[in-house]
Amino acid sequence: MKATSPKFRSWLRDGIVYGLLIIGSLIFMWPFLWMATASVKVDRELFAEDAGLWPMTPYPRKASPFLETRGIDSLSHPRKADVLPALEAYLAPRVGPWPGSVTPAEANPVLAKAVFKRIKKLAPDDWWYLDTPDLITNLESLITPSILTAERANVLRGLVIGQLVLRSFDLQEKIAIVPDRIEESWTIGGSGKAGFAEKAEVANQGRMLEYDFTSGGSVTLSTTVDAGFDLDRLQRVQLFLRPDDTWHAIDCTMEMQGKKYRAERAGTLFDTNWLTLTWQRPGPDDLTNQQKIWILMREEAAGPQFESRPGHIKIQVELRQRSLLEAWSAKIIRNYQTVLEHIPFGRYVATSLFLVILQVVCTILSCSLVAYSFARLRWPGRGACFLLMIGTLMLPGQVTMIPHFLIIRELGWYNTLLPLWVPALGANAFFVFLLYQFMKGIPKELEDAARIDGCGVLRTYWHVIMPMLKPSLAAIGIFTFMGVWNDFMGPLIYLQDQRLYPLSLGLYALNVQSGGSMGMMMAGSLLMTLPVILLFFFAQRYFLRGITLTGMK
Repeated sequence: MKATSPKFRSWLRDGIVYGLLIIGSLIFMWPFLWMATASVKVDRELFAEDAGLWPMTPYPRKASPFLETRGIDSLSHPRKADVLPALEAYLAPRVGPWPGSVTPAEANPVLAKAVFKRIKKLAPDDWWYLDTPDLITNLESLITPSILTAERANVLRGLVIGQLVLRSFDLQEKIAIVPDRIEESWTIGGSGKAGFAEKAEVANQGRMLEYDFTSGGSVTLSTTVDAGFDLDRLQRVQLFLRPDDTWHAIDCTMEMQGKKYRAERAGTLFDTNWLTLTWQRPGPDDLTNQQKIWILMREEAAGPQFESRPGHIKIQVELRQRSLLEAWSAKIIRNYQTVLEHIPFGRYVATSLFLVILQVVCTILSCSLVAYSFARLRWPGRGACFLLMIGTLMLPGQVTMIPHFLIIRELGWYNTLLPLWVPALGANAFFVFLLYQFMKGIPKELEDAARIDGCGVLRTYWHVIMPMLKPSLAAIGIFTFMGVWNDFMGPLIYLQDQRLYPLSLGLYALNVQSGGSMGMMMAGSLLMTLPVILLFFFAQRYFLRGITLTGMK
């Protein structure tokens, strides 16, 4: 048998090493990958029982209402074949008629599967060993009206149009279209087929709109209403609806006072929960830091052909078909678009960058000066002062938090940015120690040569010592950047004005205001994490050189 060649052993060893490195990288990248995929999901995907890593594919249906079978088609159970026909027969007279083109023949089997998936988790284990009639009787006892209503809503997807509300700047509201008069208030047009279902699927809340894009890609709903107040005071138009999870686009135009307004962007029919689409003209609210949950309306044209009667406003809501690629694009950018629009993201980023730059510059200057005095200068009490400084590393931040806050308040710095960067002028003990060890390795002959050339202490520090500290200064800069960029406790303690929030506290405020939307928070967190990753990627050479504490040979 031939002995294994040295080259093959070398390749095998390198392959094993690189394979282990790749596996380790994937393990450490898993949280970031999860955050990236979660940032494009809707909340129901994140909290689903069978939630996976990858987001669900958006399915832009051509016709609605329709039956959603994803999640129940793969249902498997040993007693499934025995139970489902009986459950279907039991549910048929209790579920009521189905709207539109959805027939009982196709809907009842789907509903039976959904109910069976729900109640099989509630049934005790010993039930499944019973005879089929006894098992079916026991399972039917678990089907409550609330379970039946919930599962019907889960499998039946349809666009429900609710009331239309007009609101003025002085908080005067008028319900322009009430749920009971939806069908007669809207005029339906467009290239696609559409009409309201005969039965109100959601009692006292709205009417389900049946549409079909087979013959055309748009459906319009038009109405002209009397606002009941001067249109100069009109602030926003709100349409209540329940989407059908088709990810189609919904747009709006308005005509009033001889002018036509169009929404800056289209909304999206995502998810199946009730939501409010708000269209608003530019106003004082756009300059505030409040959560911007509206879509701005911009003036597009003016002329006598547009609605000009006093107090009257013509509203046209357009439903446009999206392709699969367009639906994916809308899903990917939705959470990011919400984060960027709902909060003053640019202001928060600018504040964070302002604090980062000041802290990095102040930390580098102060720490390098203190380390230079300890490492290269001789003065009385140097050793005792150095030990005292190192001793401060043993004090946890929680011990000095309250005294520090009291000092800041007495100085009048509360609710300003000063306490977030001025303390960096006092140097950091750990960074001073890092630079001290680095400077100890610099040959003293370089300083002697500088003094012979006429350099004083500060010129020697600036022109001789500082250029040699670049690796360590880069490491300190990276550490400081990460600490300031991710700092949450400092801004939370010292800031009250939302206009002064950095990005870390701004995302927390968004989480509170938005009611805890996990997908939106993952999108904001990913945007906040990217600068740190890019910084480390481009500066890793200096970072690794700095933490090794290597000096000149």
